[in-house]
Amino acid sequence: MDIDLINQNLAKTGLNRLGNNQASISKDKELKEACAGFEAIFLNTMVTSMRGTLTGDALFNESNEMDIYQSMYDQALVDEVSENGSSTGIKEFLYEQLKDSI
Repeated sequence: MDIDLINQNLAKTGLNRLGNNQASISKDKELKEACAGFEAIFLNTMVTSMRGTLTGDALFNESNEMDIYQSMYDQALVDEVSENGSSTGIKEFLYEQLKDSI
C-alpha cells in the first residue's frame, strides 16, 4: 500500500513538472511574439514618420486611395522586416531583457 502511494506521488510530481515546463514554454513563446509585435509597431511608426518627410509624388496625384495603399505597403514591409531574420534587433534585445521576469 505504501508503494502505491509513493508511485502516485511520484507520478503527480512528474506531471506537475511537465505541466510547469509546458507553461514556461508557452510564456516564452508569448514573450517572443510580444517582442516581435512591439518591434513591428516601432518600425511602422518609424516608416510612417520617414514617409511624412517626403514631398508629394509627381507620378501619382495625392488621394485618399494612395494614402491607404502606401499605408498597407508600409505595414507589409514592416511585417516582412520584423518576421524575417534581417530585423533591427529590437525584439531580440527586448526578449533578452525580459525573459528572466517571466
